[in-house]
Amino acid sequence: MNFIIGNRTAAKASVALAAIIVGWSGSGQAQNAPAIGLDTIEVQGERANGPVDGYVARRSATATKTDTPLIETPQSVSVVPRAQMDDQGVQSVSQALRYSASVLGETRLSSGRYDSVFIRGFGGSGGSAGFINNLDGLRLQRGVNFLVPIAEPWGLERVEVLRGPSSVTFGQVKPGGLINMVSKRPQEQAHVEVQVQVGSYQRRQLAFDIGGPVTEDKTILYRLVGLGRAADTQVDFTKEERLYIAPSLTFQPNAATSLTLLTSFQRDPETGFYGFIPSVGTALPNRNGRIRSNLFPGEPDYEGYSRNALNLGYAFEHRFNDVFTFRQNLRYSDLESRNRTVAVASLAANQRTLNRRVTASNEKAQTFGVDNQLQADFRTGPLTHKLLFGVDGYWVDGTAFTGAGGVVQPLDAFVPVYGRRPFAVPAIPGTTQLTEQYGVYLQDQIKLDRLSLLVGGRFDRAMARTRNMTNGALTKQDDTANTGRVALMYNFDNGFAPYASYSTSFEPMAGTSFGGSPFKPSEGEQFEVGLKYEPPGYNAFFQAALYDLTQTNVPTADLNNVGFQIQTGEIRARGFEFEARATVLENLDLVAAYAYTDAEVTKSNGADLGKRPPVVPRHMASLWAHYTFKTGLFSGLGLGAGVRYVGKGAGDPGNTFFTDDYALVDAAISYDLSAANAAMKGWKIQVNAQNLFDKEYVAGCYGAVQCSFGLRRTVLATLSYRW
Repeated sequence: MNFIIGNRTAAKASVALAAIIVGWSGSGQAQNAPAIGLDTIEVQGERANGPVDGYVARRSATATKTDTPLIETPQSVSVVPRAQMDDQGVQSVSQALRYSASVLGETRLSSGRYDSVFIRGFGGSGGSAGFINNLDGLRLQRGVNFLVPIAEPWGLERVEVLRGPSSVTFGQVKPGGLINMVSKRPQEQAHVEVQVQVGSYQRRQLAFDIGGPVTEDKTILYRLVGLGRAADTQVDFTKEERLYIAPSLTFQPNAATSLTLLTSFQRDPETGFYGFIPSVGTALPNRNGRIRSNLFPGEPDYEGYSRNALNLGYAFEHRFNDVFTFRQNLRYSDLESRNRTVAVASLAANQRTLNRRVTASNEKAQTFGVDNQLQADFRTGPLTHKLLFGVDGYWVDGTAFTGAGGVVQPLDAFVPVYGRRPFAVPAIPGTTQLTEQYGVYLQDQIKLDRLSLLVGGRFDRAMARTRNMTNGALTKQDDTANTGRVALMYNFDNGFAPYASYSTSFEPMAGTSFGGSPFKPSEGEQFEVGLKYEPPGYNAFFQAALYDLTQTNVPTADLNNVGFQIQTGEIRARGFEFEARATVLENLDLVAAYAYTDAEVTKSNGADLGKRPPVVPRHMASLWAHYTFKTGLFSGLGLGAGVRYVGKGAGDPGNTFFTDDYALVDAAISYDLSAANAAMKGWKIQVNAQNLFDKEYVAGCYGAVQCSFGLRRTVLATLSYRW
């Protein structure tokens, strides 16, 4: 049995362990019992859904839905802990993933509107990035069109990346992988933290995090997390505003039972700029010069996207005995959004006049998700089993009134003049949509000494009913899917753990063929081999992987029926990735990542055949270091610096142009004021600079008039008080 001893709990844990051993050995019957091989026990108390001590996480439940050490998980998983998010001053979940291997986010400017990423070269349909949509192991479901909820990073304990097809445990997912966010939960230690933050673009923010035991015996714990923010953005006439409150309560009457209520309300009155600008003048030359990165191509008195999201849910766990444990995760969400925008439709031949169109949308949705899990830990001869049986279900009842088109005056991209009214707003016909998905899954983690086998299978049924409220037309879609996963891993004594895995995924596709048949779900298939390394005696974790990933049933043009699509398309990605996390001598935290992604459209009837999907770079690399002085003249001082490199990406499906590669530098400096004056205990000041040298770059292009600048230099100053 191996033990990882952590800080002050070590002595207490040792005494308790000694008492257990003495009591066990005092029984003659017990002395003759066969030895039982156990998982590594982390005495510092890290749990899969709890805080991480520093930068190096040891456990996660995202890949298996069981609390499993990362070194024993035969799939590529990364954990971005709270400490890293704090040191880097992240303002969105996409920003939290900047230093994670094979993850590309922020290809569009606004972090307040949506969080979306590419993982291993795969995002959404049509080359767009995929929305981050998993919170506490349950899918964050969306509305019909523009209604997509996002999570406030201040309310998160950790952000986890699961790479590769993962439908066995999560149902419908994209083939590249998924992001699972873990909420802050009540803790047994009382704490209060208050932050005041100011920064670039008139940013003002107040945040707090309060929690601890309600009762002396700590059977009831609470936590209250909140935030208020108002800011301009780098794009003229746009703002970001947010109000966020997240109360949670844990009831744990005994060591076997726990119920945590997880609730939140988030209001986003303004969410910044999420539109596009042309490639000519940004990624490509323009005879009139370069388009300014603060250009607003819409109409100031019309533009706006607001959103409200109410989440009510809980996480329940009960251990019946040494064998059986039951868990149930549940969440209900009430969502609404209002979207108004004037967007670029084309660029005139003079390369300066923007032809524009209008989009308007009002949406509401009620969503519900539940995941029931029964876990059994037992032996069959020399084999140790962790068997998981689960049944989950998701429902969305959404209504959308959406229209696009209309008539609006053109805009000069170099000398813009706004307010040329009136312009015709398009009609916004109504649509109702009801979607349901039910899944049954079975997974077994089998161990024979240091050899482990992970095998799992799942059956899903998905249904969608979409009704046009104008003419009453009803579109039905019913899908079923079988997915599976198998992986083999060996944990050597020296900390190395090689593995090989095969996994599949599915994702329902909206639309019908020329004959009216609904599209089948797209499918993902991946072969992966990897190596993980956890050096004994060191606070470090390394992982590397090679993979071959294919998505089939991708819609492509129907050559026999113009305007329709057929599902004969295919996209393949092959690549290598490496990620390292380490804390050296308790002072220096390091995160390093590299990814090589060879993505290609291998089957298509369009111009993208044999081409790279838009935006996806071939190379990405990053390095972040944070050093804290704990003694001496500079005691209390923290210094951080990082560099992020993103290679060039295709600007459109036909690869007719590419965006330039870019490298960005981030920096941080902080000071614990108690190091200078003991009376200032708990006070800390921190300054973060993102894109320190203010590089102007194009973050991504999806077509000729679908480009987005990246975030310019942003400086944030934070004063916090914790006690």
